[in-house]
Formats: sequence, C-alpha cells, structure tokens
Amino acid sequence: MSENENVFIVILNSIQCISSNATQEEKHKALQFMENFQRSNEAWNVSTQILSNTTDNNLDLQIFASQTLRNKVTYDLFQLDSIGQLHIKQMLLDLLKIHTHRLVITQLSVALARLAIQMIDWKNPILEIINHLNNFPGTLLIFFKILPEETLDIGSIPLTEDEYNSRIHELIDTISEDILKFLISCVNTLKEQNNLNTVSKTNTAVDITLESILHCLSSWAFEFPIEKFLTVEPLINLVFDSLLNGSDNNEVFEAAVDCLCIILKESRDLVNDDLIMALYGQLMNLQSNLIPQIVTCKDKDQAEDEIDPELLENFTRLFVEAGEAWIIHISKSPEVFQPMVMILLMLTCKNSDLDVVAYTFPFWFNLKQNLVLIRYKESKKYFTNIFIELIKGIIGHLQYPKDSFTSKENEDKFKEFRYTMGDVLKDCVSVVGPANALTPPLEQIKSNLNNTSRNEWQNLEAALFSLRTMAQEIPLTENKFLPQIIQIICNLPEIPKLRYSATLVLGRYTEWTCKHPELLEIQLQYIFRGFDQVKNSIIQDDRQILEIITASSHALMYFCSDCSGLLSDYINQLIDFYFNIQDILSRDIESQFELCQGLSAVINKQPIETVASTFDKLIDDNLTHLQHFIIQWKNSPSSYNKLVADRIDLLYALFEELSPRFEYPQQGYEPLVPCIERIWNTIRVIMVDQGAMTDTVIVERSMKLLRRIIERYHVFCEPILSTLADFLVQEYATTGFGSLLWCSGSVIVIFGDGESFPVSPELKEAVWQFALSQCSTFIINFQKMDKIQLNNYYEVIMDFFSMVSDLVMFYPKEFIMSTELLDNVVDVAIEAVNKLETLDAYVYILRFLDDIISWGFRTPPISTISIELVPDDWRQQIIQEIIVNRGANLVNSLFGGLVTVFKDTSHSEAINCIVKCFRLSLEANGNDSSVCASWIVNVVNDLGNVSDKERDNLLKSVTDGLNERNYRKVKESIRVFIEWFLRKNINSRVE
Repeated sequence: MSENENVFIVILNSIQCISSNATQEEKHKALQFMENFQRSNEAWNVSTQILSNTTDNNLDLQIFASQTLRNKVTYDLFQLDSIGQLHIKQMLLDLLKIHTHRLVITQLSVALARLAIQMIDWKNPILEIINHLNNFPGTLLIFFKILPEETLDIGSIPLTEDEYNSRIHELIDTISEDILKFLISCVNTLKEQNNLNTVSKTNTAVDITLESILHCLSSWAFEFPIEKFLTVEPLINLVFDSLLNGSDNNEVFEAAVDCLCIILKESRDLVNDDLIMALYGQLMNLQSNLIPQIVTCKDKDQAEDEIDPELLENFTRLFVEAGEAWIIHISKSPEVFQPMVMILLMLTCKNSDLDVVAYTFPFWFNLKQNLVLIRYKESKKYFTNIFIELIKGIIGHLQYPKDSFTSKENEDKFKEFRYTMGDVLKDCVSVVGPANALTPPLEQIKSNLNNTSRNEWQNLEAALFSLRTMAQEIPLTENKFLPQIIQIICNLPEIPKLRYSATLVLGRYTEWTCKHPELLEIQLQYIFRGFDQVKNSIIQDDRQILEIITASSHALMYFCSDCSGLLSDYINQLIDFYFNIQDILSRDIESQFELCQGLSAVINKQPIETVASTFDKLIDDNLTHLQHFIIQWKNSPSSYNKLVADRIDLLYALFEELSPRFEYPQQGYEPLVPCIERIWNTIRVIMVDQGAMTDTVIVERSMKLLRRIIERYHVFCEPILSTLADFLVQEYATTGFGSLLWCSGSVIVIFGDGESFPVSPELKEAVWQFALSQCSTFIINFQKMDKIQLNNYYEVIMDFFSMVSDLVMFYPKEFIMSTELLDNVVDVAIEAVNKLETLDAYVYILRFLDDIISWGFRTPPISTISIELVPDDWRQQIIQEIIVNRGANLVNSLFGGLVTVFKDTSHSEAINCIVKCFRLSLEANGNDSSVCASWIVNVVNDLGNVSDKERDNLLKSVTDGLNERNYRKVKESIRVFIEWFLRKNINSRVE
C-alpha cells in the first residue's frame, strides 16, 4: 500500500470518527489530525489525487479534499512556487470539468476565484475560465455566482490594497456586461428546452437550472447600477415569473425571493420614481395573487390555518425589504404607499411565528423615525390608525400561551422576545400619542376583568405588560387614562401572575406618580398587600412567592427613589415596614438590596437635624445582624461567609443615594461622619480582630463598601483616612488580596484630586507615599509569581492596574518622573498583557499602556487646568523609557496578545497602543520609520508561518501610512494582517 493510500485511509477514518459515537478525546485527535493535514505541504498533492479519482464514491472524502484545496489556496499559496501555482490552476480547471456534485463544485469554484484574485500574473483569467468551462454552463453558473462574493473583502487575501483593487476591477467591472449576456443566454436556453419550471432532480450541477440562474443573478445584482439592471427585461421578468409560477417549487421560489430582496434593497438608491412605482405594482400583484388571504383572515389563528408559513415568511421578507428601501417615499407619499404599509401591518399581526414577525420591527422603527419629524407631520395622520392597530396586534403577540411551554428554553426565548416587542410599542407611542397608545390596553383590561380566573389570566397580563413597556414614552402630564389605569390595577383580582405583572407596572410609573401624589397611597398599599400575602402564606408556590417578592421590592425601590420627597415624612414607617418583612426578604437578597437602595433615597431627603438618627436605625440593625453572623462564621466559615458578605452588601446599598450636605467640610459639619466612622471601626474589627481577613468573599465585599463610602463622601472621610490607609498597606502586604488595591484606588482618586477637592499638599503627598508603598509590595509579589501561570493571578493584576491607572490620572508628574516605578510597572504590563485570558484583566493593562504612552505627546490625555501642554521632560521620559528602551518588546507583546488571548472587542485598543508607539518612535528617530519596520520584522519572525510577501505587504502598508501621517491606514493594515493571520494559522479550517 502506497504512502498516499495510507493518508487517504487515515483521513477517511478521521472524517468518520468526527460524525460517529466516538469519545470526545478520539474526536479531538481526529480533528487535530485534519487541522494539521490541511496546513501541511503534502495536502496539495493528496487533495488533488483524491479529487482526480472520480471512481471513489465517498462523497465526504471528496468534500473534505475540495475544502482543503480551498483553504490551501486561501492561506498557503506561498508554499507553491510559480510553476506549482500554474499546476494548481490547471488542476482546478480540470477538476471542475469532471465533478458533478454541487458541494464539491462550490468549494472548487471558491478556490479558483481566490486563486484568480491572488495570481496577479495570470492575465485574462475569466476569459480562460470561460473557454475551459464553456461546455459546462451549469458549472460556470456556480463559479460566476461565487466570483463576486469572493471579491467583497480583502481580509483573507495577501495583497496590498492597490493590488487588490486593481485585480477586482479586472475580474468584475470589465466583465459585468458579459455576465448579463451570459445569464440572458441561459434563460433562452432553458426556454428552448421548455425547462423553465423544473429543477435538477439529481443534485448535479452540470446542467442549467432556473434555480442556478437566479442564484447567479443575485450575486451580480450588486455589481450593476440598479437603474440599468431593472431595464433588462428578460432577467427581471424571470424573477417575477418565478415567484408567480414557482410557489410549488421551493428551491426556485426561495432563489427568486432572495434575488428580489436584493433588487428591492438596491432600489433605495433609485431616483427614477417610475421604476419604483413599477416595482411597487409588481410587489402588490404578487401579494394579491399568492397570499390574498392575509387581507381577509380575521386573526393569526385563521392565517396559520390558511396560509403556508414558508410563503408567509418569504412575503414578510419581501415587504420588509421594500418598506425599508422606500421609507422616504412612504413618508413623503403616504396616500400612495398606505396599501403596502397595511400589508406589512397584517404580516406583523397575523403571523403566529414570532421569529418571522420580528423581521418587520426595523421597518416600524424606521417609519417612526421619519413620522416624528416636523416635515412629515401631515403624513403621520395617514398612519396613525395603522400604528394603533399595530399596538393591538403586538399585545396579542405578548400573550402567554394557554398551555404550558414545551421547554424552559422556549419559555425563556418568549420572555426575551416580549421585551423586543416592547420596543415596538414605544415606537407606536411616539407616532400615535399617549392617549391613543393607552386606549387599547385599557380597553383590553376592562373587557377581560369579568372573565379572569387563575387559569385565564393571559389577556389581562399581556395588556399589563404593554403598559409596562410603554411607560418610558408616556409624558408625566398625562392625566386622562393613567388615573383610571392605576385605579383598576390596584383592584385587580388576586392572581399571582397578575399581581407580579401589575406590581412591575406600578414600578415603571413612579416618576408619573411623583407628579400625581394623590395616587401614591393606593399604589403603596397594593405593594404592601403583596408582601402581606407572602408573609401570611396566602401564596404557596415558591416560584410565585419569589416573583412577587422581587417585583414588590423592585417597585418599592423606584417609589422610594422617585417619590423620595413625598415619602420623607413617612421614613419611620418605611423603616418599620422594612424590619417587619426582613424574614420574607431573606429568601431573596437582591430584593432586600433593592429595598435598601430605595430607603437610601428617602433617608437622603431627611432634614440635617434628623438624618443621622434615622440612618442609625438601619445601621444598628445591619451591624447587629452582621455581628451575629460573624460569630456563626467563626464556627463554620463556609456556611456563613455569604451571609456575612450579604449583610455588608446591604450597608453598601444604604449608601446608594446618600450624599454630603455640603461640598467641603469647611462649609459645614456632615452629620453622617460618626456613622461612617462607626461602620469603618466595625469592619476593621471584623477584618483584623475577628479574623475575617482570611475570607476573600468577606474581604471583597468590605472593600466594595469602603470604596463606595469614600466615593460618596470623598474628603469628609478624612477622619478615617489614616487608619484606613494603614490597614490597606498592612493587610495587602500580609494577604496580597487584589481587592485591597482596588479600594486603594478610591483613596488616590479622592485625595489625589487637588482640583476638585480642597486637599492640602501635605495630605496629597501622604497619599502618594501610600500609593508608592502599595506599588512596591505588588512588584515584589509579582516577581515571585510563576510567569507561566500568570493567568492564575489575573484578579490581583487587574486590581493593580486599576489602581495604577488612577495613579497616572492624579499623579502624572510623580509617576512619570519616578523612573524606577515607571520602568517596573511597564515591565509588568509587557510581561502580563498577553498571558491573561480574562478580558477585563488585559483590558485594564491595555488602558494603562494607552494612558501612559499618551503622555508622550504634546497634548495631555486628560483635561486639567494645571497642564495645557505636556512638559518636555515628561515627554522625553516616556519616549526614552517606554519607546526607546522597551518599544520592541512592548509591540511584540501586544502583537502576541492579538493573535492569542485578546478577544475581537479589544483588538482596537491594542492596535491603538501599537500605533502610538510607532508615532512616538518616528518622533524619537527624526521621522525615520526604519525602527518601526525593524519591530515589525521581529514580530513577524516571532509569529512564524508568515510568507515573505505577506511580511512585505504589512511592512509597506505600515511604513507608507507612517510616512504619510495616515495613522488610520496604519491601524487598518495591522487589523487586516491580524485577521488574516488568525484565519490562516489559529482558527479552525475544518468545517
């Protein structure tokens, strides 16, 4: 048995393994083999041998070989010399003549198209391909369908932008007229064969089919001016005739729909109104011929019975595409296009498939965006009734099914989709106004009040949900419908689902209630009754109990926040109520947290004379519970650490809305300072004396609380600053917990900001020394870390760079001119940035690097009164220490991260840092880009598997951009290179 035959067998076994019941480990090994094979040099020869053997009927093997050739041409063409490239060109042409399966032909056509783009020495490639495949028109149709699709993006093509654009012009623009003629000839051939209404029955691709003509036409529709395209009658007629006559042939009908969607999309650029009206007339004719029932069906249930769902989906696609393309025409000429908008309304409201209904939502949004403009004021009148009917239709879609969901996944999907539909309702309010918008749900509530039972609540609940989603768009001055609605809601039948939904509705209208205080009490009493029902065990179902607790707490939080002035005199009753329901709230800490946030807003409205005593009531209760749980935690840490942490979190929530009574201590005494000192002393005792510093969960929540207090009460916290700073320094040195650095950052932000707060120079210097101590300890700890396992320390590294970013912000001079500190921190950044897999962690480092490098430019990266231009000695320090001494390593590290751990969303930040390094390097080297070029060469050499041509393309585009001061071009060049490198070397090639 030959070596190649052995490879064939291994490949075939690997393919079969992946689709078999083999273990995950076996599948992984098989996949790894296939990946390695596709990247190997031998894959060229093996794949062409497999494909040349047409007697082998193993389709999976043939498809894999064709996919391999496609990938080899895309990423590995550099493995072939010029003779090898000519050979593979000829092989692809020959293979396209001997294969008949559409999947194989498609992959080979992609390979040939990409080869034609890259082989710029191949003159007149299209003419050669046509001559070679002239006797295989079906294959040629597939190739021509694929060709324009492959020219849309330079991403995977290793050519310069100029080479690429020139090649695309040669491949596409110069042959577009010939393609039109070719497609017309294909249509005529089909007519002669009386084969217009048939499709290939054998999945072969050697014959012309109506479906393949339509697919090819779709691909080329983007390449012609739409005005010209619409005048080619044989092709346009083909599309509409295929729709009118092809509804029994799914493949042809789908292809015609796809093609018409593209035509409609492109028609948005038409300036010829006659062409638009012609398209409009043909579209309405299609509807009246193929789905006339959409007009006569009374609801979505009848439509589901009478109209094929696939037909309904396809017409929704067509009308949405037309609606979005002609949105300006619709807005300008509502009397003309109103019938089309009516059809779109019916397609939205009379389809039970919500996924398809969602196709229409962008249209309604875009139409709303126009109709709210002054210039379309008159047009809005034409569509008001349509939008009112749309509200009714959406409310119908919002209804829960009468039967239970088939799965939890379906239930979650429906719940999520309801919020999307809620956005449509907001659009409707903008068009029809609050009165017209509130009428449909109010009428539905009234009509269903007497028909509600525990099993028949869906209609009412849908109306309530609609009211909840529209709340944001209802003005605070509305006083006709909302008072009725509030009264009805607060007297609804006691059904858990309705109570849950009704409570959430009340929580959305709290700002409105603030302007209508006469309705405050009835709403609060309704919410209180919900808590009473849970407390008195009237509701038994655990899920319903949790829902009502959550909704009631959420609503009460908003009442406290938005109506805090109205509730100020009732703070003692609210606190007593809170104490009374704590046992209930213990089932859901998030609800308790939200209620504490709400109480915080009301406490903040208390008079200066009583605010401390009021706040003390809540502090006393929380600290008492905290001490109780700490005692239990000592006996069983793992069982009680979360209870301790949750209690600390409630203290955090109580500071949510609190703020000092004065801007600075010099203006007056802050009454809550003793409370703050008491909280700090309690936390310190718990941490140090009672041993909670050993528990990371408790420590993190404590630091979160202290950071919140410092941020809220800023310089008023100076009485606790000395002991707090000592604590942070000593405990970080002892434990190494990153949260202590995170909390340290808040000290730096407040007491390092001499412009916003009256901080004395002595105090600011003391905080700088505090920060230096924290940095020194971290750097010592970092040197002891296992650099191979740095990802295990991502949290403390992230917290350190969060703190250091604050330090650069408020102590730029001290940080930049402290050479040892600057060098050490940048070295840590270079070492760690591409070894951390957690997004937040390496993004903190990227932002620090961007901040510190930005100080190398003349304009400071922050807005500050004291610094108009960056001092020259600061700039020289940045350029010398970071760019000259570390630029090569820094750029190398960032490129390494881009091709390994950095997610796509962070690529722009990393590339920005690289380009800033290049810019400063240019300045440091007298506008000579050779140093930057040497960095790129080093990067490419370290990355490996980059051809000389690919390296030279990157070098040229970057250096050209730098020399032209076109930094956008430099960024784009790096981005394209990284995307190409990932596709070629990192991302999976096996499909």
